[in-house]
Amino acid sequence: MNFVPNRTLSTAWFLPLALFVWLMSGSLGCGRRGKAPGSTAAASASASSARPSASALAASLGKDACAGAADRCACAAEHGAQLLGACFPDRALQLVSRAPASCATAAFLGVQAEALAALERGAEASSAAKKALQSEPNNRFARRALAISALQSKDFDAADAALQKLTAEDAKDVDSLYYLALSQRRRGKYNAARERFLAVLRLDAEHIDARFNLVTLTAAAGAEQEAEHDYQELLQIAPVGDPRLDLARAVLRDASKQGAKALPVIQQTSPTPSIAPSR
Repeated sequence: MNFVPNRTLSTAWFLPLALFVWLMSGSLGCGRRGKAPGSTAAASASASSARPSASALAASLGKDACAGAADRCACAAEHGAQLLGACFPDRALQLVSRAPASCATAAFLGVQAEALAALERGAEASSAAKKALQSEPNNRFARRALAISALQSKDFDAADAALQKLTAEDAKDVDSLYYLALSQRRRGKYNAARERFLAVLRLDAEHIDARFNLVTLTAAAGAEQEAEHDYQELLQIAPVGDPRLDLARAVLRDASKQGAKALPVIQQTSPTPSIAPSR
């Protein structure tokens, strides 16, 4: 299929401005199933296959999983990484925020940094990431956090360079691949963004934010059948009640009402604004 999206949705028809900007710029949410802090590749692969689904994690989000842990810092780093991997950076940040203020391992700080970065708290993310990198220069969570922060500030060259280095080191780094796709979308390069989001899903079919971005991206382009297909796939992986389901459905419904001809043309090289998603 030759996909050439060159349209976007009008805020005047159905979306408040802040929501419109989020949908058009893409969800700055997560990359799924990143390596656990301090794990080897083999251990990470084993841990990935044993990790709970997003729905299972969502069911336990209100609990402090580390309340009774002997080492709350290590526990928060491990479970926080899982929550990041399942596209819940807000919950990951809540978990690490409950840990003792003395937690200062690179593993803990790296997860904290990426959660902050995903929630567009760039200054705090950069501070935590730099502390993590002082003791562990190759910490992938911290390096990715700096790349995400660069993406937020529209320093796309720096963001892409850092993310491409991470993916060169690990071709299956879904986390970094997702943010590379988001970088393309935020620059209005919709064909490239679509291909990269699809590449993420080939590695991890349960990546909620990649699938959500495809729904809104293809709906905005007037590709209603493809958008509907992606929405049905999103229904299979997102927890019941997840706000991304309602947002995706709203985009599909209103795009269908307006029709592709009613959607204004947008240049692929146009800059795309960015705000923090409300989760």
